[in-house]
Amino acid sequence: MARETIKHGVDLEQYPNFIEQATESPEDVMLGLGARGVAEGRAMHTLAKLDAYSYGGDEIRRETRQYTFPLGAFKEVEADAGFVDPADRPEPVEVALAALTGCINATLGIVAMENEIELDDLATEVDVTLDPRVFFGIRDADHSDETYDDFTIDIEVSGPDLTEEDAETLREGVRRSPVFNLFSLSHEMSPEVRMENVPKAA
Repeated sequence: MARETIKHGVDLEQYPNFIEQATESPEDVMLGLGARGVAEGRAMHTLAKLDAYSYGGDEIRRETRQYTFPLGAFKEVEADAGFVDPADRPEPVEVALAALTGCINATLGIVAMENEIELDDLATEVDVTLDPRVFFGIRDADHSDETYDDFTIDIEVSGPDLTEEDAETLREGVRRSPVFNLFSLSHEMSPEVRMENVPKAA
């Protein structure tokens, strides 16, 4: 029999202790995240890998925590572009959008728990139109800010006695989502290219 303090898979006695610890010692909950993508020798195909991360300054690496994602393009796009034996793989932007839905759902689950909003169902749908002309070099990188139209985020919830106030709490709560902020806020990114096995000049 489940303990009464457990709700939606969370121990409601332990959760406040976690929040208190994170408030008093934020360095204890800092996350160091990363991914590695290895090109597979075919244009647009990459094997992306997730492995170790850090939590509270400690590196965590487990053999059982090794995930791979074969990324690529749509079969129809590859066929139109002249790729031999067109394949169909998850497109990287789709995977990013999927991560956005997962993060919004996770965030709103926490927001609902904190505000005692009972949710029976929660589903997030994200849509965007992508203009691939910069990617294919038809337009130069100065037009990269025109790659996307505005995103549409549709969140459907159900539960007993939900109110407009609950909806507003959830709507505002989306801004706590780390992936939403990764998408919507400005961040400095400086690509570096490291060359290996470069012959030395005579």
